[in-house]
Amino acid sequence: MGKTSNSIVGRFSGHFGQGTALAVALVLCTALSGCGDFFAEKPTELESRNILRELSEVRQIPDVDNPVPDEYKKPPEIIESVVSEDETDAKLFYFTKYHTPDKLQKMIDNQFLKSFRNSKGKEYPLPDYQVTSNEATNQLVVRCPTRADAEQVLEFLKETDVPPIQVKIDCLISEVYADNTMDWETSLQVQNLLGEGIALNGEGIDTNNDGIGDRASVAFPGAALRDNARSLFGLKAGIERQVDEPGHVFRALVDMLASRGYLKILMNPELEVVNGQTATIIASEQVPLDQIARVNPNSDIITKRTEYIDVVDTLEITPQVFADGSIGIRTRAIIGSKATPEGVKQIPIVTKREVRVEENRIRQGESLVIGGIKKTEKRSVVRGVPFLKDIPIIGVLFSSKDFEERGKEVLFILTPTISSGGVPNEEIVKMLRKEHESVKKDSLVQTITDPFGSKKYTTMVEEEASESQVAKVKAEMERSQAQRRAQWLARELKRINEQLQIERRRAREAEQRVKAARQAYEEVEAASVQQLQQEQEKGVKLQKEATELQKQMEQARQQAAKAQEKVKSTSEKMSQLEQELAEVREQDSDKDQGAPEKQADPSDSSDKSNTDEKAKAEDGGSEKTDPGKQAKKE
Repeated sequence: MGKTSNSIVGRFSGHFGQGTALAVALVLCTALSGCGDFFAEKPTELESRNILRELSEVRQIPDVDNPVPDEYKKPPEIIESVVSEDETDAKLFYFTKYHTPDKLQKMIDNQFLKSFRNSKGKEYPLPDYQVTSNEATNQLVVRCPTRADAEQVLEFLKETDVPPIQVKIDCLISEVYADNTMDWETSLQVQNLLGEGIALNGEGIDTNNDGIGDRASVAFPGAALRDNARSLFGLKAGIERQVDEPGHVFRALVDMLASRGYLKILMNPELEVVNGQTATIIASEQVPLDQIARVNPNSDIITKRTEYIDVVDTLEITPQVFADGSIGIRTRAIIGSKATPEGVKQIPIVTKREVRVEENRIRQGESLVIGGIKKTEKRSVVRGVPFLKDIPIIGVLFSSKDFEERGKEVLFILTPTISSGGVPNEEIVKMLRKEHESVKKDSLVQTITDPFGSKKYTTMVEEEASESQVAKVKAEMERSQAQRRAQWLARELKRINEQLQIERRRAREAEQRVKAARQAYEEVEAASVQQLQQEQEKGVKLQKEATELQKQMEQARQQAAKAQEKVKSTSEKMSQLEQELAEVREQDSDKDQGAPEKQADPSDSSDKSNTDEKAKAEDGGSEKTDPGKQAKKE
């Protein structure tokens, strides 16, 4: 090997010289020693390409169907506890389903903890409620005085914690602007017009120190900022003539500028927002704005200053879905843009257009133009030297004219619809991969061998065929899965139908029992009604008898009163008779004492006995005729 290399080197040195032979030998040694990586792609470049490829790859999110822990699906629970010997409370543990705990807590505070007053201004007593929310677990803990109060709060939460409606809004913002301008002006410079040192010129520069500007500039309409700024544009044509004698120069300059421009802006943002919530889209961009810092009147040098300002586009939308299917929209749109040079000075400006609408009502799927700004302007400004600018034909040399015509229109169009929810992550990833797919460039060999790109077209068709095949396989899998689910649903439906038949049979039996119980109840009710009627009739009869007895008692009272009156009169008569009898006895006793003793006269005794018998008879008759005494004796 050494001899061979020496022979090769010797041959090269013989043909090309010794230096060339050494260089060739060095290259061969380098190639044979394994240093050929110098000509290959560098490891750094390969690593950077791998990193960029990995970062640009759109990956599907794994584990998108992770279930919610069972702890969060537990039904609401009420736990009673004893606070003291005479006091108990109940705690409600509730996992929110569709709203945040803060919103539900505010609703509970407004409904159960807010104080109310009566017409006289006195506050009603409120139960002792305490509400605590946990954002990490979406849980509410409500402390209530009793279990009944906790159940009332639970019913309130069931009625309010319902799925909200999500609204999708398609926004279309169109702005069109067009501008058409035409400017011209003439400048003259005449040295020594009426004699030495008297000249007619504009803002020339005195380069010869003779008191006259040597460089022609725009003399009319004067040193305006716009003239210096637009001096960089337009067409400047003029004439300069030197008279035989030095210092006598005639110069004329015509400056003309015409501009045509338009601007079209189309924004089409889409957003989804929950009913009643505000969605905001903010697009900000920093744009450079050139401003004139200083103008040197001697040299006409313009110093510019560039400032970066924020041009912000903002869109705020708050939808409200009503029960009749209409959607109310509250909007606020701000459109900022850097406009083309405007005005007499032709300086770029930043514009802001804002449209604010409190509420509009439309049907979903319909488009609404919430605001439009349409504006057209025409401006014409003529400036020049007084009196000279009004001379026909010659006045053109001493005047200038600026003409501008522009128009713009801004439209805001909204199309709200009720959203159907999110899109599967697989479809989104597929769409993004297709949009960000890099275009494969053909190599030189491919361009030569396939100039018409038939192979690329074939590859594209094959890819589409493979994609369709994959889609077909996925569809078959989905169909088989749907069939299995349909079979499972059919079994469930059969089971539910059997259970429904059993429940129907039980319902019929219960209905028959209810019917029999109703019939028995009706019979009992009829018997009760009949018995009640009999009792009522008996009561009426007894009431009548009582009424008769009351009448008889009243008659008996009246008779007793009459008898008492008779007894009283008879007693008075008896008392009179007794008095008379006593008087008679006194008279008899007086007679017996004054007269001699006589033999007892039988006639007197008989008379006396007769008198006593008559008195007794009268007493007995009075007793018999006195019903009061008789009733009293009885």
